[in-house]
Amino acid sequence: MNHVSIDAHPTEQAIIVRFDQSPANVESLGHQKIIHLKEMGPDVEIRALSNVILQKCLFIPATSRSQLEQVLFFIQKRGNPKISARSRSSSAVSFDRRPLQPPINVDLEKVDEYMECFYGETSAEKNKGAQALYELSKCAQNLTPLVNNGKLTLLIQEHLFHFSETLMMALARVFREDWKKHFEVATNIMNVFVNMSKFTMFHGILLHHKIGSLCVNAMEHETKRYDLWIADMKKADQETQKKLKVAIRKQAMLLAACVTLLTNLATDISVELKMVRRNLVTLLIKCLQMSTETLSPLTTATMKFLLKLSIFEENKTIMEQNGTIEKILKLFPIQDPELRKTSIMLLFNFSFDSKNLPKMVNGGLVPHMASLIENDNKALNMLYLLSCNDDAKAMLTYTDAIQLLMRDVLSGKGSEITKAVLLNICLEKRNAQLVCGPGGEGLDFLMKMSLDSRDLMLIKVIRAISSHDGPTQNMFLKWIEPLLEIAIREGNDSSESKSSFGLECMGAVAELKVAQWAKIIQSQNLVPWMKAQLQEGINESEEVTVLREIKPLQLQIVIACGTMARQLDAARLLVPLIDTFVQLLQSCQIDDEFVVQLLYVFLQLLKHKELSARLMTQDSALGEHMIDLMHDANAAVREVCDNALLIMGEHSEEWAKRIAGERFKWHNAQWLEMVERDDNEFVGYEDEDFGADFNFDNFDDEFDVNKKLF
Repeated sequence: MNHVSIDAHPTEQAIIVRFDQSPANVESLGHQKIIHLKEMGPDVEIRALSNVILQKCLFIPATSRSQLEQVLFFIQKRGNPKISARSRSSSAVSFDRRPLQPPINVDLEKVDEYMECFYGETSAEKNKGAQALYELSKCAQNLTPLVNNGKLTLLIQEHLFHFSETLMMALARVFREDWKKHFEVATNIMNVFVNMSKFTMFHGILLHHKIGSLCVNAMEHETKRYDLWIADMKKADQETQKKLKVAIRKQAMLLAACVTLLTNLATDISVELKMVRRNLVTLLIKCLQMSTETLSPLTTATMKFLLKLSIFEENKTIMEQNGTIEKILKLFPIQDPELRKTSIMLLFNFSFDSKNLPKMVNGGLVPHMASLIENDNKALNMLYLLSCNDDAKAMLTYTDAIQLLMRDVLSGKGSEITKAVLLNICLEKRNAQLVCGPGGEGLDFLMKMSLDSRDLMLIKVIRAISSHDGPTQNMFLKWIEPLLEIAIREGNDSSESKSSFGLECMGAVAELKVAQWAKIIQSQNLVPWMKAQLQEGINESEEVTVLREIKPLQLQIVIACGTMARQLDAARLLVPLIDTFVQLLQSCQIDDEFVVQLLYVFLQLLKHKELSARLMTQDSALGEHMIDLMHDANAAVREVCDNALLIMGEHSEEWAKRIAGERFKWHNAQWLEMVERDDNEFVGYEDEDFGADFNFDNFDDEFDVNKKLF
């Protein structure tokens, strides 16, 4: 049993218990039961009464005892409202979301009389019979005993609310004949079917009488009639407009019952596929459009069915093509918790397609989700996917999301999803500054919590913050040494959790350009450690170093060296690593990212005049590699090489001539290759890249060709 709630009956000495699954092995889509409290006086012992109820009502779990006692205490204090009790057979309350109506007295023994009302001449007589049968159908407690070990007893045909063949035929006939003329009669009859459809044991009866097909027919007709009514309203007088609005409201109630019935019947996948073939998805989208201006039970019913259908890609495609996302976005802000939950779940299903995220962001969904994350996990999940969009990250700056996320994380209650959203948000510079706070208090809290708990997600958040230039970099200065110590100690640990944490620490440090790296290198004795890590796997006895895979820690060390090399004092201390860098460049050319970062280190070293001479000797292996890579297929590699070769040409006339000669040879070879082509092959040659990836993201090496080099 799950999702049990207990409420006091508004008019009787009774409690209402709502739950999702019924006892006695009956499958139910939603159920509620009224427990009448006889002789509930001021002297009744609440504890003893709750024990009796828990013993007799097995669908109430023991964990709900406190809630049960609170409701009983409220009823005891309220006293008896002295409202006449309705008959046993009609004691159940409808599972729809409409307010409780004054009960009418109905009796199971008078079913034949209610059926005779269907033969009346006026709609009022027919509605009287339909309403009485609807009232009887609410009584789930008369239906649950009908199942014993999965088999129907004779009671279902002979005594307790027997949905006989005659009754079903009469209900189906009256609905088929009158639903276009009398909405009240049709809605009450359809609600009888809805109450039956909550139990799978009645699905066969409903399908046998083609009630599902009747629903689809009604939806097809009513959606077309709605368009005609809307057109008439634009040119009608005020009195006619009022009548049409009333008709549209009654129409929505009928459609809501039809959609609910179809949803219940669609538990069988074969039945659901038949509905889809009847163009049901498009009809539901039309129903959603009809109910967007004024939220009604039709809105909730339609959204629930669309959510169920959206698990199939074909259905989701039809929904997208008919603007379902835009229609749902118009509903926000949604006050009804059930409708809001269903809407968020449906949008969540759509959000896995990257083309739908911009629609949601542009439709203003971000601030709505940000305001709900405190109390709604579905909204938090939705916000995570939205936060993958750059525009959404910028919008979150102007919401309370950052404060709510930080409060959850720092309180220790934040889930992994909360931390993941915070990580995505911190990729935006302004958001990272808000997380840190004006004095860096937020960063300090995150850092202490991360280092104490070794939380991998939090250290990822910290690394994302460190990637931004500006005042946040200075806030990291006091944390550089603790981060380096962890990276040195755990970065290459055999334990995956420790090595991952150490790797993130090294990645955060590698982004800090404002640190006094010369002092840090000396105080932490970094050069020997970095050399040992970088040389791992290099066999110096081999004439040609074999190609090998780079470890993540080695990549982060090279990135850190590129940051350090920007400062002359630190660059001098990195000179002992130059030969190791060259060996790595030779052996790791299959890894484009690693090659780019190595070339960036060389570029930063070349910018220092006193070190460029050390690198650019006549037989420099680095120069040979630069020339080899200057026409690489990777655009980022080419860009860094071009800038490095420009510095080499400025430094040495001999290297300038050699570089110019190599460029001429390459361009000449390309020209010869083109002129040798046939005319047909030559057409459209300007669209070819000749091995170069011109769509690769440009690598920013911060090189300015107009800036004086030395």
